[in-house]
Amino acid sequence: MPMSDADFISRDAPPDGFRPMANRPAFEAHAGPFYERQLPDGTWQLGMRVTPGKLNPKGVCHGGVLATFADVQTTLLIYRLGIESFTPTVNLTLDYVAGARAGAWVQSTPEIVRRTSALLFCQAVLTADGEPCLRSSGIFRIFGP
Repeated sequence: MPMSDADFISRDAPPDGFRPMANRPAFEAHAGPFYERQLPDGTWQLGMRVTPGKLNPKGVCHGGVLATFADVQTTLLIYRLGIESFTPTVNLTLDYVAGARAGAWVQSTPEIVRRTSALLFCQAVLTADGEPCLRSSGIFRIFGP
């Protein structure tokens, strides 16, 4: 039987204010669940707990999980900006800075570097329990109205 949001929240113990992202593609279930929260100043953050299913053979979060997290984090910006069009990833650059150990809370605060009529440029530093673990830079195509 699939886990409910309440089951995930109980297992992952996200920090105050984080809630599971809703209506996500099935693919993300393998890397997530991912959590989101909005701070009082309007800033959005994304987070996830490094659970056993996300570990590589060395006992740290698999790089593919962190890459998925880095790609998904821009979703927060896109939807919160009211961009309702399809926004495929044009380029995603990742610099793995350090490992994220089992049990760590991985978090990011993505930001827009520049927005044009056709492209959205974003960046973020992902932290694991407050320490940098990955730096990301992405370009996303904005289609349609």
